[in-house]
Amino acid sequence: MVSVKYQNIGCAYDDFVVVEGFDLEIPHGTITTLLGPSGCGKTTVLRALAGFVEPFEGNVFLGDKDITVLPPQNRNTAMIFQNYALWPHLTIFKNVEYGLKLRESDEQAVLETPWYSRFFWVTKPYFWIKGIFNRILTFLAKLKIPIKSKEKSNTYLEKKAEIDKKFDYRRKKVIDVLKLVHLEDQADKLPTQLSGGQQQRIALCRAIVVEPDVLLCDEPLSNLDAKLRREIRTEIRTIIKKIGMTTVYVTHDQEEALAISDRIAILHEGIIQQYGTPTEVFSDPQTLFVAQFIGSSSTLIGKVINKNEAELESGEIVKYSIKENIPTGTKVSLVVRPENILLTSKTESPIEYQINTIEYLGTEVKMTGTLKDGTIMLVDVLENAEEYARMNVGDNITGYIIPEEVFVFIDGKRVY
Repeated sequence: MVSVKYQNIGCAYDDFVVVEGFDLEIPHGTITTLLGPSGCGKTTVLRALAGFVEPFEGNVFLGDKDITVLPPQNRNTAMIFQNYALWPHLTIFKNVEYGLKLRESDEQAVLETPWYSRFFWVTKPYFWIKGIFNRILTFLAKLKIPIKSKEKSNTYLEKKAEIDKKFDYRRKKVIDVLKLVHLEDQADKLPTQLSGGQQQRIALCRAIVVEPDVLLCDEPLSNLDAKLRREIRTEIRTIIKKIGMTTVYVTHDQEEALAISDRIAILHEGIIQQYGTPTEVFSDPQTLFVAQFIGSSSTLIGKVINKNEAELESGEIVKYSIKENIPTGTKVSLVVRPENILLTSKTESPIEYQINTIEYLGTEVKMTGTLKDGTIMLVDVLENAEEYARMNVGDNITGYIIPEEVFVFIDGKRVY
C-alpha cells in the first residue's frame, strides 16, 4: 500500500486551465473520492495520476516516488473505466489475464517452462472433440442409458497449466480474483454474454489482478441502473477494503460517494472546497457550495435583525443557533435540510409556504413549496405521511425550522 500526494498541480488543455495550485494528500489503504459537478476537474486530476495528462506545474507522488513525468506503463497503477473497455473477442479469462501477460513479474520470470509448451495450442482440436464427446455422454446419462465412461480428464487450460509454469501462475491469479466477484464459472464466456453488472465486476478483476499500488476508478458505475449501482458499489468497497488497496474514485453522484468513500474531496472549478470523511462533509459543510451540493437542501436569503435571527425578504423570521455574533443588517445565506423542517403551526417563528408538489413514497412524503418571495422549500415528512399525502397542490402549510440544524454562510463561507 502506498499513499498519493498532489503538490501544487496545474493542468490545462491548450490554453484552458482546468486545475491550478491543486494540493491533496491521500492516505495509503483508503478509498478517496473526487466529487463534484461536470467540468470541475476531477477526471483531469485522476488522469494526471494515471499519466494520461502531464501537469504544466507541480508534482505527483506515489509514496516517496515522484511520478510526474513517468510514462503510464511505468506507474504501477490500474484503472477501471466508465465504459468497461473489455476486449469483445476475448473470453473473460483472457480479458483478466491480459494485464498479467504484459507484466511478467519477477516471480514468473524465474519459472522454467519447456520449449515445447509454445506449441501446445495444436492440441486444441483434441480438447474440443473431447468436450463434445463429454456432452454426448452427459445427454445419454440424462436418458438413463447405461454407458461406460472413464473418469473426466483435465481440460485444455488445466493441461496447459501442467506444462507451462508461467501460464499456471497466471491461471491461479485469474481464478482467485474471479472468485472474489463470484464469476469463476463465467471464465469461458465472452463479455457480450454477460450483464452490465457482471462486465463491471470483470473490469474490476482485470484491474486488481496485477496488484497495482493505486486503483483508479473513473465513474465506473454511471452506465448501470440505480438498483444495480447500489449493489455493485457495495461489492466494490468490500473487495477493495479486503485487499487493502489505495483507491482514487471519481464520481458526480453524491450518494455513491458517501456510500463508498473513506474520505471525500469536493471540487468546484478546479478548487477543493472541502476534504474530509463522508460524515464531516455532510454534517459540517465549510462552504455554501458544499452545503448545497451534498444532500438535498433549501437556501434562504435574509438579513440579520437580532442575535441568531434573520428576516427573509418575504418577512418571515428564521432562527438559527451559532456562537458568533453577526452585525445587524448583514446579508446571510441559510441552508436547511428538508428533514429539519417540522410541519406545525404552534411556533413563535412559523414559515408558511404554498405546496407545489407532493410525492408519497410509502414511509415518507416529499414536498416542495414556495415562500411568499418565491423561494423554493424542500420538506420531508416522516410522521403521519399518509395524512399529508392527501393534501392538494396549492394548499398552504406552516412549518418550523429547527434552529440548531441551520447552516449560516456569509459570502459563501460558513459562520459558526
